[in-house]
Amino acid sequence: MTNKMPDSLIWLLREHIHANLGLSFSEGSGKELTRKIEYAAKAFGYSNPIRFVEWLLINKLTIQQTGELASHLTIGETYFFREMKGFDFLERIYLPGLIQKRFGASKRLRVWCAGCATGEEAYSLAIILLQSIPDIQLWDVSILATDINSVFLEKARKGIYSKWSFRNKSETFISKYFTTTDSCEFHILPRIKKMVTFASLNLAGDSYPSITTNTGSIDIIFCRNVLIYFSQEGARTVTSHFYDSLVDGGILVVSPVEVSGMISPKFSKINYTGFTIFHKGEVKADEKHADSRIIPILQNVLSEPFTEQTQKKQTIPDPQFEYNRLNALLPKKTLVASPSTVDSGFIQAKQLYEKGSFEDAESVLYGLMKKENHKNSATISLLAKTKAHLGKLYEAIDFCEQSVKLDKLDPGLYYFWATVMQEIGDDIKAIDLLNKALYLDHDFVLAHFLLGTLAIKSGNQEMGRKSYSNALESLSRLQTDDILPESDGITAGRFSEILNSITCDHIEYKARNQE
Repeated sequence: MTNKMPDSLIWLLREHIHANLGLSFSEGSGKELTRKIEYAAKAFGYSNPIRFVEWLLINKLTIQQTGELASHLTIGETYFFREMKGFDFLERIYLPGLIQKRFGASKRLRVWCAGCATGEEAYSLAIILLQSIPDIQLWDVSILATDINSVFLEKARKGIYSKWSFRNKSETFISKYFTTTDSCEFHILPRIKKMVTFASLNLAGDSYPSITTNTGSIDIIFCRNVLIYFSQEGARTVTSHFYDSLVDGGILVVSPVEVSGMISPKFSKINYTGFTIFHKGEVKADEKHADSRIIPILQNVLSEPFTEQTQKKQTIPDPQFEYNRLNALLPKKTLVASPSTVDSGFIQAKQLYEKGSFEDAESVLYGLMKKENHKNSATISLLAKTKAHLGKLYEAIDFCEQSVKLDKLDPGLYYFWATVMQEIGDDIKAIDLLNKALYLDHDFVLAHFLLGTLAIKSGNQEMGRKSYSNALESLSRLQTDDILPESDGITAGRFSEILNSITCDHIEYKARNQE
């Protein structure tokens, strides 16, 4: 390097990286940061790292560029069943408790692997679930794996690994869950691969919990060796969002090097053989020190059971046919009168909801519902959303039905109701509701997107691509900084990037696999 990077530029770079990626480099890490930026500059086509940094400071990066930069600033190395105590806690204590709690109820389990790198941890979680749940084929299991690095995600989706990823596992393990090629590659079995959905998510910049990113009502979050790159304040912010993403009784598993001071104080703690598990909800005194034996089940693994649901494969109707059918059934659109001015009680509830204090929002809304003049669509709709964030999905559905009776022309309400129906596995009802939302607002971007997702899930790749195309067409009519309705603050520009660079790539990949 011929030109030494000025200290003032390094300071600006540190601040920029912290603001946009959440990564924290201390004042004494100038040499390390400079070295990593030199490599990043070459990857971006810059021979002079100073010019590269100047370019970074004035340009907004795409998702792929952000991931590329992050890959040079962090270490993405991992392997199967790294740091076994977290997996042991799941297998020996948490999952047996969850299975017992949901016995005879809706068998639903949601897992989020945040910062999944090349996928080894996400697939390890899938294997643990296979080993722990005997009737897993009857369960609605969802494993979401997210990372900021699109290169890592593409490798993870392929599910192909070298021997280095199995440094602590036996040949028996490898032969049970992988097929081996002549080139010494190890391909994870399709039945395990299909359990995991990989998606791009920036823990520092994206919104969560969010219906859009599928990061709500989670039972288990694994986020290990990720928070070490954040400042203490940044790590607490991220884990506070994790807390809001979990159902009552949900758990957060982090790496032992990510100390308690980095974790939101909202969490309770469980000590498992010297390993700390972070828990949403009160933990009884005799449960805080769990050992390796099967102890009495944690009493609040889940706040309340789910209603029994039919466990049969559903036949998904053609979304376009359903949309056309609804044109003849729904009332013609009319102008909706402006809502009357709401009082301070509703404003308080909405503020509590927006900052993630869902229990408090629920309490305020119930107080409002006791007053006859507050039994309106706005109050009931907000209560439905609050219930959904608390994991009380069937109560949320009841309030959606009540709200729609009062306002049949709110597309956002139909969309939200559809997301809840998707959550409980009723895709047919979800499609019906999405078509109602699109009848009322044909440029409803997220409704097109979810409709496409459900079409692809049912095997209709062509209809899925068409729905995504409709979403992109609607996005093209918006300004980049416009906030999408029902998106938890995602802009049109950001969602357009997600749709173009992640979702469509994933569709292409799945299509190639099916050929």
